[in-house]
Amino acid sequence: MSLRIVNLAAEKSPKAKESASKEWVSYGDDNNYFEYLIDRYNGSAVNNAIISSVSDQIYGEGLSCTNESKKPLDHAKMKSIFKADDLKRVAHDLKLLGQGAFNIVWNKGRTQILKAKHIPMQNLRPEKAEEGDIKAYYYSDDWSQYRKERYSPRRIEAFTGARGEESQIMVIKPYAAGYFYFSPVDYAGALQWAEIDEEIGTYHLTNIQNGFAPTMMINFNNGQPTEDEQNHIERKVTQKLQGAKGKKWLISFNDDTSNATTIESLPISEASEQYKFLSEEATRKILIGHKVTSPILFGIKDNTGLGNNAEEIKTASQLWDNLVIRPYQNMILDAINEVLLVNGIVLDTYFKTLQPIEFVETEGLDAAEIEKETGNDQDEEDYQEDDFAKCKKKKCKDGKCKCQNYSKEDEKNDIIVANALIDLGEELSADEWEVIEEVDAETHEELEAYKFASTGVARPNSKSDQDATIGGFMYKVRYEYFPKKVSSNSREFCRKMVAADKLYRKEDVISMGSKSVNAGWGLNGADTYSIWKYKGGGSCHHKWRRKTFKSLTKIDTKSPLAPTVSTNKADKEGYRVRNEKEVAMKPKDMPNRGFVNKK
Repeated sequence: MSLRIVNLAAEKSPKAKESASKEWVSYGDDNNYFEYLIDRYNGSAVNNAIISSVSDQIYGEGLSCTNESKKPLDHAKMKSIFKADDLKRVAHDLKLLGQGAFNIVWNKGRTQILKAKHIPMQNLRPEKAEEGDIKAYYYSDDWSQYRKERYSPRRIEAFTGARGEESQIMVIKPYAAGYFYFSPVDYAGALQWAEIDEEIGTYHLTNIQNGFAPTMMINFNNGQPTEDEQNHIERKVTQKLQGAKGKKWLISFNDDTSNATTIESLPISEASEQYKFLSEEATRKILIGHKVTSPILFGIKDNTGLGNNAEEIKTASQLWDNLVIRPYQNMILDAINEVLLVNGIVLDTYFKTLQPIEFVETEGLDAAEIEKETGNDQDEEDYQEDDFAKCKKKKCKDGKCKCQNYSKEDEKNDIIVANALIDLGEELSADEWEVIEEVDAETHEELEAYKFASTGVARPNSKSDQDATIGGFMYKVRYEYFPKKVSSNSREFCRKMVAADKLYRKEDVISMGSKSVNAGWGLNGADTYSIWKYKGGGSCHHKWRRKTFKSLTKIDTKSPLAPTVSTNKADKEGYRVRNEKEVAMKPKDMPNRGFVNKK
């Protein structure tokens, strides 16, 4: 008699393996660890639900930026490079496989990045590093058959931000101590429990498919046939009796009935309770492995709540968003910004959250931070259409607006036209183009643009009387024409000021008042007036908004990376700048609506 013992070994951490005969690095036993993770995702209901939920929340309601209205063309370019489906898939890979990847596609001249497409991470393997750098990745549709010509690995250069091959690979992965080529999944400790969850389901399914039939012993008591005959008999029995998930009987060949095999069962005490415990424990450990702050977020109620359901959901949701979702989002946003920077695009990007707005804390945040937290554009309230604009509120009748409610149609039109230009292959610059008419963006002829006229001379890096040095720090305050929005009825001066997007010193703006930059809009139709106080003239919807810079070294106010500080904080630190109250007011909000003019 011989006994065979089956060892149920625990899954070991995967290892990256270099081979002298291969240019790439394998991952896990038989180079199939990614497939192992995918199997755990498909096999465990709990694991599947959490991973799917996390990837959905990472993408949220889509990619956006706080300065969309200020830079509509750059925003449109960003949308053309990073499509929604690609971002969703990269987010899914990042959670499921511990890393995700973009296929970066350059234009023919290698001067601009055209697309950032998702590429399945399980199909990539890194090239062996040179001097600590991964120079390329190898792609195969099926690594288990890579020796076949059809699946032969293809080398693709790694993305570094510099010009190179037309197609490059950008891999997003978090840092993990002890890992270089790959990053482990953040739920690695829950993988064994995911397997247990699978096996419990498979066990019960097998019982059902076999009609809850007990394990059987089949004795053949007419002597022992040869090994080949035994195998033949076993195959015949299996064909007749086997269920969908394996056999539930043993076969014994005996010389006679007196030598028949004896089976002693080893019953499991309270088996149903043990399976119930294992099922609940597996669920609990999988939730812990994924850092789930409260099971109630996934519809699982237990006795560890933080209070009533509403309180628990709000607190758990906030923790979950900050501890789990944001780190993933930040990794993807860093990659997005790195790609955009190659094209000379600097945007304050964020993913619109799926968090209920009542769960979001906004106290103490500025407008940009509130927009990131809630996904709502805070500039919307700062801009209103003219009195005769139509309003959708019920209290406004006959097409006349009594509340001056703002409609976002103008902003949408800018973005639609910008997208159309990009689709037509146009190389756009926010300093050269401005939308001036609402039309369907179908052909080049339907899109109009004009060159900017004089919007005054801006010298933001020149010295200003409002500059100061306090406590070793340099402070500068500059001004921008705000809000960065216009409508089809906006004045030419305002349209040009918004499009120029310049940063001014106080001296620059005051100097504009002595020139005819907005002729005819001064008092009684005068060609010159104080632009500093009255902007575009009577009833203008714009104002001057200050931007404060602070640094220990020289400040380049033209740089998008120039360090800034809030006005309130600078004020508390001793840098107090005081202007006439009209500077920060819109003429339409002034008691005399700026001043009376004949224009």
